[in-house]
Amino acid sequence: MSNEKGQAEKSQTEGLAAQGQVGSGKGLFIDSLDFVRRAGELSGKTPLGAFLRLAQDLPEQLTDESGMVVWSLKGEKDARGKRLLRLHVQASPQLVCQRCLGLFRFDVNNESVLELVASEADLHSDLTESGEIEEPFDEKILSSRHMSVLDLVEDDLILSLPYVPRHESCPSQAVLPDDELEKPSSPFAVLEQLKKR
Repeated sequence: MSNEKGQAEKSQTEGLAAQGQVGSGKGLFIDSLDFVRRAGELSGKTPLGAFLRLAQDLPEQLTDESGMVVWSLKGEKDARGKRLLRLHVQASPQLVCQRCLGLFRFDVNNESVLELVASEADLHSDLTESGEIEEPFDEKILSSRHMSVLDLVEDDLILSLPYVPRHESCPSQAVLPDDELEKPSSPFAVLEQLKKR
């Protein structure tokens, strides 16, 4: 029976992708506790530009295959009976280097394990009386009967991005023509030169 439901979920995901709904953040929701109980699995590809919270602070993203987020989600229980969601996210968003202002691709390849808990109090059950986190620490999220899979993917992507994006080594600057070698008189002139490159 669970295999039939898993096939139905796969068909639903493929159907939504065909309609363009997976990428728009509509229609892909799970009952998280039921998903874990059935050891459910989902996977898909979604354009980076469809994640609006992520995209608002990024330059325009590529629309070909390199601009896709490949993700998968599995529900499972561990040996101690904890209900877990295992999320895998791969993407290469374009970022702006804060040193040279050039674009570069930042590779994300994350495997996250999220423990489902039933209440706000359970979210903080790893804290000691002094407010420190006990080991081992599992990232916890509240279970929901209407959990957005793409919100989980988007949250993971946002948390993966560097606070100050930059190349490991900026590419060498192009040699400017002789008439542009003079030092610009204002910051706006610097921007104008950068726009010309």
